[in-house]
Amino acid sequence: MSESSKGGELFIVDNSDEAWKGLKYLHDWTEIASAFDIATGFFEIGSMLALDGRWQKLDKIRILMGDEMSARTRAALLEGLRQRISQALDSSIEDEKEKNDFLTGAAAIVDAMKTGKVECRVYAKRKFHAKAYITHPRVQVIGSVALVGSSNFTLPGLTQNIELNIQIRAPGDVSQLQEWFERHWQEGEPITEDVIHVIQRQIAAYTPFQVYSKALQELFRSTELPPESWEQTESKMYPRLDQ
Repeated sequence: MSESSKGGELFIVDNSDEAWKGLKYLHDWTEIASAFDIATGFFEIGSMLALDGRWQKLDKIRILMGDEMSARTRAALLEGLRQRISQALDSSIEDEKEKNDFLTGAAAIVDAMKTGKVECRVYAKRKFHAKAYITHPRVQVIGSVALVGSSNFTLPGLTQNIELNIQIRAPGDVSQLQEWFERHWQEGEPITEDVIHVIQRQIAAYTPFQVYSKALQELFRSTELPPESWEQTESKMYPRLDQ
């Protein structure tokens, strides 16, 4: 008999139990934690939106991310990581629009990033593909908990994919995880501004005229003459100009 069938939490979290998916742990832990430290290979906005109304209870969220890229020069790696993370985040936001047209909750995430409540860094020293969710207690007597395994901070990683995560509750073990995260966080490069830029571009409000103009541009894109063709076939002045 599983732990969940007896009313308790699971030791192994693989998203196969409808009652105890990875997202459920993060959802519940916002009640007892003051802060989350999240290590992830990839980050998608859907994971934050799924915690809307809950993550706001935390004082701080730190997200340390990486990618599958092999190490090159530090500058090239960091720039490549920023571009790839921005592109992946942009793509995930487009997917999120399929079920959340107006990206409800995204503006609050941007505001939290601007105030420093949510902070993002990228680990660029070496390939970083760790996945961990580490809490800091709101009340010391309750203590900290953590989830460590294979789930990225994405909605599929926390709800759909077959993952293998282990719940950590022993104070000494969680303390080691906190120290591990802090060490790598200090070595990380700030990327919060890049994330803000991507999300803001996706949730920007456009006037009806801007939307209408863009629609016309796309409608007639295939019939427009490029500047060179117009100059050579339609312009009355171009043939008279000195070459």
